Amino acid sequence: MTGLWRLLEQATRWARRATPLLALLATMALCLPARGEAAPPAGPGGAAGAPAPPGPRALPPIPGAGKVTVVAISGTIDLGLSPFLERIVAAQGEGDLLVLDISTLGGRIDAALAIRDALLRARVRTVCWVNPRAISAGALISLACDVIAVAPGATLGAATPVQIGEGGEMKPVAEKVVSYMRKEMRATAEAKGRRGDIAEAMVDADVEVPGLDEKGKLLTLDGAQALAWGVAEVQAGSEADLFGALGRPQPAEILRPRPSFAEELARFLSDPTLSGVLMTLGMLGILLELYAPGHGVPLAVGLSCLALFFFGHHVVKLAGWEELALFAVGAILIAVEILVPGHIVPGVAGAAFVASALLLSLLDLERVPVDVAWHAGWLPRALASVCGSLAATAALAVGAARVAPRTRFGRRLVLDAAIRGVAVGGPPEGSAAPASLVDRLGTAATDLRPSGKVALDGRRLEALSELGYVEAGARVRVIRAEGGRVVVRAVARSADEERGA
Repeated sequence: MTGLWRLLEQATRWARRATPLLALLATMALCLPARGEAAPPAGPGGAAGAPAPPGPRALPPIPGAGKVTVVAISGTIDLGLSPFLERIVAAQGEGDLLVLDISTLGGRIDAALAIRDALLRARVRTVCWVNPRAISAGALISLACDVIAVAPGATLGAATPVQIGEGGEMKPVAEKVVSYMRKEMRATAEAKGRRGDIAEAMVDADVEVPGLDEKGKLLTLDGAQALAWGVAEVQAGSEADLFGALGRPQPAEILRPRPSFAEELARFLSDPTLSGVLMTLGMLGILLELYAPGHGVPLAVGLSCLALFFFGHHVVKLAGWEELALFAVGAILIAVEILVPGHIVPGVAGAAFVASALLLSLLDLERVPVDVAWHAGWLPRALASVCGSLAATAALAVGAARVAPRTRFGRRLVLDAAIRGVAVGGPPEGSAAPASLVDRLGTAATDLRPSGKVALDGRRLEALSELGYVEAGARVRVIRAEGGRVVVRAVARSADEERGA
């Protein structure tokens, strides 16, 4: 009896020790999935419960006949590229196939928006072959195509806009600009049946895509992710692989258009640095012609520079006929102020019209709202370019007015202007202007525009105004004598002379 009791006690102690182990085994058994049941997918960090990638999208119908056009897009997306692609897209018809072979790190947003709009309106089936990257503006263009194909090692995304700081470093833009681009990217993706939240995550780091992208990280997809999450449809390492993946045999003839001469020229002329030079030289030529009329050379050079400026910006869809008309009206008002001075209002209005026309020719306010252009830095840069050109024009004009009379070409220019009838009056009574006349006071016998005649000690002499226009009857002082004429400067009348007058 005693042995039986001891055996029972020992069994009780073993049961107490085994209870925690049994509980642990039971818990593990409950956590295991049933036989044949798949474990839930893991998210980006391996966490359970995250949604699984949907896989590649189904290919839309690819035309088996019709012409095939392949356009290579490489380098920076700039304003010269958009009119070329718009022309190519418009030339396609239903049943054709347009392939964009793209490799870019981005570029101007307004140029990308113009290309995006053309692709969304296209009648042709469009394919974007990311070979090997479509970053920033390139991502927007890719999402606007019907089919996205990725090359091995391709990357797609990182479309948040940035602006260049004073030191050349990249700086983030205002929230208004990010919000604008989010809407554009989402609308573009959804227009082609892709997920809008993935497109938004490429622009805004605050957007989270469960299972793909965490909050605080800007989304850039590699080729495998683009296929797995339904952004891309096929993968292709070569052009032959691309057509095979599209289910179409290699075409016997592939059109590979190049930009026209006018489009290449517009791409060159719309460069910001060259645009500023053309603006400055154009306005300077007009002012020099008004300063010493009759030759036509400065006017021809100035009008040619302005014609090149407006031609380049007209081709890239920035400058329209409205900007040209506004500039012409402003130039006429400035000419009226110079030829008939004293009114002020025409000159001020003309300068405002000219500056406005040049400013509008540097911006695409049809696609990009004014507040977005301001916060993105495009409008301030355009203002700085126009104001800088106007300031440079004024400085060069003043310098030319001071220096030109001392040069052989400048003297011939002014003398010829006088001979052509700018100055009026009879022949000079004295053919020489002695040095003793320097610092003498006289009166402008005619308007000096800038050449004319002055009355000095009862003599009428050929004269040249040092600082431009001087009205007839104004008091002048001789600055120096040059051959048969004097260089004068207008001076204010004294109080006694005013009372005597």
